[in-house]
Amino acid sequence: MKISPKTTLHVLAVLPPSRKYSSPLNMTKLHWLEVTEYISLYASAIGTLAATATQQVVYAAFPLTVALGLNLTNRERLKRLNEQYRQNAIAQFDQLVDPFRQRLENFDDFTQRLSQTTQQQIEELRQNQKEQNTDSNQQRLAQFDTFRQQLMKATELQIEPLKQNFAQLNTYTQQLYTSIQQIEPLKQNFAQLNNFTQQLNASTQKQFELLRQQLGELDAETKKITTNSQQPITKLDAIHQRLEQVENFTKQLNTNTQQQIQPLRQYVTQLNAYTQGFNKNTEKQLEEFKYAIALLQTEMQNLAESLTQTEQRLSQEVAEKVKQPQVKITIPTPVKSQPQNTILHIQPSETAKTGTTQALPPVEIAPPTTQIQKSKSLSSLRGHTERVVSVAFHPNSVAPEKRILASGSHDKTIKIWRLDTQENRTLTVSGKVNSIAFSPDGKVLACGHDDKTVKLWDVDTEREICNFIGHKEKVYAVAFSPNGKIIASGSQDKTIKLWSLDEQKEIYTLTGHLDEILCVAFSPNNRLVASGGGERDQTIKIWHLTQDKFLTLKGKSGTLGRIYSICFSPDGTTLASGHQDKIIRFWDVETGREISNITGHNDEVYAVAFSPDGKKLASGSYDGNLKIWQVDTGEELNHITIGEGAIYCVAYSPDGKILATANGDKTVTLVNLESRTTQRYKDIEIEKGFD
Repeated sequence: MKISPKTTLHVLAVLPPSRKYSSPLNMTKLHWLEVTEYISLYASAIGTLAATATQQVVYAAFPLTVALGLNLTNRERLKRLNEQYRQNAIAQFDQLVDPFRQRLENFDDFTQRLSQTTQQQIEELRQNQKEQNTDSNQQRLAQFDTFRQQLMKATELQIEPLKQNFAQLNTYTQQLYTSIQQIEPLKQNFAQLNNFTQQLNASTQKQFELLRQQLGELDAETKKITTNSQQPITKLDAIHQRLEQVENFTKQLNTNTQQQIQPLRQYVTQLNAYTQGFNKNTEKQLEEFKYAIALLQTEMQNLAESLTQTEQRLSQEVAEKVKQPQVKITIPTPVKSQPQNTILHIQPSETAKTGTTQALPPVEIAPPTTQIQKSKSLSSLRGHTERVVSVAFHPNSVAPEKRILASGSHDKTIKIWRLDTQENRTLTVSGKVNSIAFSPDGKVLACGHDDKTVKLWDVDTEREICNFIGHKEKVYAVAFSPNGKIIASGSQDKTIKLWSLDEQKEIYTLTGHLDEILCVAFSPNNRLVASGGGERDQTIKIWHLTQDKFLTLKGKSGTLGRIYSICFSPDGTTLASGHQDKIIRFWDVETGREISNITGHNDEVYAVAFSPDGKKLASGSYDGNLKIWQVDTGEELNHITIGEGAIYCVAYSPDGKILATANGDKTVTLVNLESRTTQRYKDIEIEKGFD
């Protein structure tokens, strides 16, 4: 007797692999339960063939039972993933909306305080008018009323776009809540689907039991015929009739199963299409939220600056016109808006400097008074097989015989050099090295990689201490805090992450840039982190770690281009930055204003570094030119041609006597800055040794 394989194959079709029901967050990853379900389905198909050949139903029944159980387990996992996704979406939305509520409250408070202060000043002027009762005072009061009305109109005009943005944000909020509410019908549909599957499984089991009983009876009849061949031939007719009944039952079972499977398949297809569309729509809305938040942050800063300027102008005009009686006009300072996602509780250093910002005069580029050094006379360290993109001096390497330099390359190695002997030790890593940094005590070396990780190495033992995992894209920049307790890392995923060395884990994520983060730097007082964005962002942000806010720097020109490198001056009052537009800019850290700029390079400026005394700035560009500038005047002191490759990084030694550059020609160049004479503009002397 032969059993058609269609019987079991049609039953298997009831159980499509749970891969179809996977959450969109895991579409590209196979879970071990899914792999096991696939194996069980294939085993069921093989068991069907074996059952057909051996007349043993158990070969098909057992794998099918396992597949049913795995299918139910996968459905439970899917429900759990969908619930987790919904909770994450709600939590993220709350994080985005809460800062805006606080900002609106701050603006309401500012408006009330402005109104109260204005009323108080008007009352003072009226009181003075009553006391003196002169026409001049009445004229001054009228002038002040005019000023007040102008201020109120200007404030209303500036607040109106902000209200429109809040209205758009509320619209986005309602759309997001509507999308989240659509998850509930989806859960109900899944529950109905589970009930239908359970009913189908129960019906299928009953039909299999009946089939087993009939097959058992058929086997008993066959054995009787085999043992007693003398029985009448008429019993064969009964056996044939029984076989026909079994075949008819099998066909009926296949037909019923196919009818039950068809609507189930259609429903699952519709459900998958709806789920994918829902997730794409939600992700798009979240991106729109982030973009709207960034724009709103910029507009609020513009409003605060405009109000401050209006306050200063009105105070000057009133001070000039209102001399008798003298009334001190003070307009309350607007409350600055709080940025999103910057709630930190990091204790500042006790030795934080409180120096005032020194304004730099406008820079006029003087004609270069030095000769250009030729690359053939430069001292180089060779050993890397790909371009060198980062260099860092050991902070304790002051004596010539103890100078140590680390270099990171795209050849997936970090080399630690002794400059007196030019010998090196090599650390091999898993991805291209983009940035390296020594801890303040020189015991730990941090590096950022293309493999999305930040690794810490023990400098003495060359052992990997830990591996920070959290970024979703390449890590372009790393920096140690001056107290050595925190590492900041900037990534292609548009975020800055702060890592604790003591706890060896991520402690916070800073978001606000609209493109990749190309550079990060800590201020000398531990309180600030500066970051530079890519071409679609073109901003520098200063994050106040102890005040829950950030400041976006704005240049005198409209755009900044990519910001390749940033560094704080030793006193922490000035920030220098190198840009895609070939310009070096200096910024006031306190106000965020551009102080001055230098336009001496002929190509993109990849690297900038202050000297230890803060009086000079070294810069390297894509065309391989190294320049040294006088910070207070912007005068070019030296111009050195390193080579044909780009200069990706520059670093001063702790004593300021050696300057190192990371080059695109796979070398590290060392420049001796110790002058052999007292002439200020004498050519830099470059030597092989430094002893």
